[in-house]
Amino acid sequence: MTERVQERLGSSRQRGFWLRCFLGKGNSMKRLLLIVLIAAFMKPEALLSQWVCMGNDGEPCTDAEVFEMVCKPEKASANLSVAHPVRLVGTFLDPTGAPLNFDVLRPDHRTIVQIKSLASDQILYAVPLRANGEFEFESVPAGDYRLIVWMKDGKFNRLPLADQPKGLYCSDPKECRIRATITFHGTDNPVDWCPPK
Repeated sequence: MTERVQERLGSSRQRGFWLRCFLGKGNSMKRLLLIVLIAAFMKPEALLSQWVCMGNDGEPCTDAEVFEMVCKPEKASANLSVAHPVRLVGTFLDPTGAPLNFDVLRPDHRTIVQIKSLASDQILYAVPLRANGEFEFESVPAGDYRLIVWMKDGKFNRLPLADQPKGLYCSDPKECRIRATITFHGTDNPVDWCPPK
């Protein structure tokens, strides 16, 4: 054998040794990780999740069927508690700490902040979200509410891949100032196609 072939063979044996160590007994998680990485390298779309709905007749689900299965059962609990009637001023930030501003990305849409009654599911107050991520409600009565952010383009749309704010509490009797970070999630959540709750 030539020296170059011997070098390659030695390198191959060395890689084989490390691979056997990596995949040795009791390393099922490592094996699974390796399989996933190989699959991702060979076919990246294999890692993308896809949600498909088929009706009883074998046809794709209608919008009404999807709404009944996915949207209607979604639970929307109170995320804003107000102890006294108060002026509410707030800022929404993205996870980097920058002001939340979807209007720059979608100029044909308008980002709206609203307060909903949990009992009646009625919109009590709604204001546009400013470019600096701020919003303001002049007077909010005491109670528990659902504070949500959504996009308007003629209809109700969820913010793309964004979760609604969590656990906001106002106890100041004059003015309540809140800062909330909006978190984001992956693309495989079927509820993202539902109206915001």
